[in-house]
Amino acid sequence: MAKIEIELDDETLVRAKEMAEKNHCTLQELLKVMLEQLAVPPVLNYPLLGGWEDEAELVDEMIEDIMRKRAVHPREDEAA
Repeated sequence: MAKIEIELDDETLVRAKEMAEKNHCTLQELLKVMLEQLAVPPVLNYPLLGGWEDEAELVDEMIEDIMRKRAVHPREDEAA
């Protein structure tokens, strides 16, 4: 394990200590968790799109297809 030294302004240090206390962890553990969350692959950052955010035209086609099929075969809660 490596040791590092970082400089933080007073406001950031106070905020970090408050977050660590609120989450019942040390500053080291807090930093580790924050880095793990920030290192999530981009696809996981858009769970609704599942990686389709760069395929707008394809998503539009898929939605149109879904809407056409729904018009022919409505869901039970929409049929009434």
